[in-house]
Amino acid sequence: VAEPGQRLLSADYSQIELRILAHVSGEPKLREAFLRGEDIHTATAAEVLGKDPATLTKDERNVAKMINFGIVYGISAFGLSENLDIPKEQAQQYIDAYLARFPLVQAFIARTITQASEDGFATSLLGRRRPVPELRASNRQTRGFGERVAVNFVMQGSNADIIKVAMVAIHSRLREEGRGARLVLQVHDELLLEVPETEVSAVRDLVREEMVGAYPLDPPLAVDVGVGDDWAEAKA
Repeated sequence: VAEPGQRLLSADYSQIELRILAHVSGEPKLREAFLRGEDIHTATAAEVLGKDPATLTKDERNVAKMINFGIVYGISAFGLSENLDIPKEQAQQYIDAYLARFPLVQAFIARTITQASEDGFATSLLGRRRPVPELRASNRQTRGFGERVAVNFVMQGSNADIIKVAMVAIHSRLREEGRGARLVLQVHDELLLEVPETEVSAVRDLVREEMVGAYPLDPPLAVDVGVGDDWAEAKA
């Protein structure tokens, strides 16, 4: 809850990890869907299931959402089957269909695993390294885990780096401009600030500008900003 005379401002990156995936893979279908402002899960469902977006059901969109994030998190067919409560064979068909429709994503995954195997580490967009010794294990399951870690780190590691760049930039701007606003906390893709009521409009613009400009993604970063008297209202 904000202190008297203050408001809480919530700024949340919109689907940042999938935007990073579109950027690092160069997959035009993902990039163009973001640039057109489409719902990325609906766009993916239409591609993978071969259906008109207008005819998709909520369950079909949910399948695509699970696949999208499954690719980011390096999920296996077994993991996807557990999440969707479907046979493992069907889950593998979904993954295969996704990779067939988005071939540059498949190429990115293969390239990342090869590079990380040679280097012994995965690298984020900003150059941070994450050792992945599992890639050199003799056990196939252990190597598979390492492959998922390497691919996932590119998205999640880059996400973590980008939001920290944004936090430093926002803190510096607030000090430079003599603002009374302050960063309260960071949770995953979200920043929460306490802002004097008289500064809400200016700080909203400042935060959005610094978060979007934290890294030159293609498609660009996008941020959802809300303001309220408490955290729940700010996120609504």
